[in-house]
Amino acid sequence: MAVMIVLDTSASMAFPASGLSKFRYASVVAASLAYLIVNQGDAVGLMTMESGKLAYVPAKGGRPHLRTLIAQLERLQPGGIWEPPRAIARGAELLKRRGVVIAISDFYDEEDETRRELRRAARRGHDVAMLQVISPMEIALPFRGDLEFEDLESGERRLMDVGEIARAYRSAVGDFLERSRGLARRDGIDYALFRTDAAPGQALRQYLLRRGGRHQPRHAAREEPA
Repeated sequence: MAVMIVLDTSASMAFPASGLSKFRYASVVAASLAYLIVNQGDAVGLMTMESGKLAYVPAKGGRPHLRTLIAQLERLQPGGIWEPPRAIARGAELLKRRGVVIAISDFYDEEDETRRELRRAARRGHDVAMLQVISPMEIALPFRGDLEFEDLESGERRLMDVGEIARAYRSAVGDFLERSRGLARRDGIDYALFRTDAAPGQALRQYLLRRGGRHQPRHAAREEPA
């Protein structure tokens, strides 16, 4: 089996600026998956973007290859242009046979186009997974008073009264996450939400256990009564 991990390197993944960022969390998850894949004798690759250009590590197996992939993860920095449809499409194409495509992202960018490419990868016969990484601060908006917000990708700044926008904001985020989950399941795409306040090892274990159960046969053979 060959697995291609597609990792979001957009500026929004750098949130929050202090503490554990979404990108650092996603990188740990990606490295852990790569380690598990190689240890079970399969091949793993990595697709990202750097300076507006696709950057990838081909899907291979073995410990030397794993070290190369992890070294690439360690030097990546979020920022610049991120085109998820392009990265997902190319990652799926590089798997010559049917394999697994795992996209790790907050999935804020090009929502409809990204979903279309995930569906296309699934139609090509790949097992597609969507791991959505979100900071709890993005969900709860735990701030008060007037704050200046900056769009990490466009640089636009806006002064807002948090009290006035909090309810609408939390509702919009909740709708976005539910839409991501619901449409992924509708399209036959594996989905999991990873919050950065959950230990990566525990969150990944729970996801893999659930995923393993999903791939078990639904109807087990029954022993005929004597």
